[in-house]
Amino acid sequence: MITKATIIRASRQDMASMLDNTNWTHEFSWQQLLILGDYFQLCSMPAHGLIYDEGDTGDSLGILIKGCAQVCKGNNVLTTLRPGRTFGEMSLLDHQCRSANVTALEDCHFLSISRANFEKLSNEHPALALKMVIKIAKLLSQALRLTSGQLCEFLES
Repeated sequence: MITKATIIRASRQDMASMLDNTNWTHEFSWQQLLILGDYFQLCSMPAHGLIYDEGDTGDSLGILIKGCAQVCKGNNVLTTLRPGRTFGEMSLLDHQCRSANVTALEDCHFLSISRANFEKLSNEHPALALKMVIKIAKLLSQALRLTSGQLCEFLES
């Protein structure tokens, strides 16, 4: 059963505060967080709800604010997400299908920025959009380094 996320109304100030409470945005000023708050939506997903479905067209990035979610590819658990972690970065940037499922293990709140809103941010605040892309690139680079290390360990055993 696929459950759709519910959008929760939140003020620009509340959105900025939620972003500020994550490790993801430490390099951003309060003014930048207020601007980003205009482009993100607060979403809610009940426990066991499917947030992202592997193979679906991806058009958003999420930042977990509350709860716990699991990323799976096929029957393999790739990671467990805790508040402050992002998901969906690759699909936001490369316009490809989702590479894994993301399922809420418990009731979750997450901030989501759609491709349309990211493109709007890019047009209206290009320097801030670039800063966001650099942050995403760093996160993806860290994930690739971790995966490469794990692959090497696997191949050596």
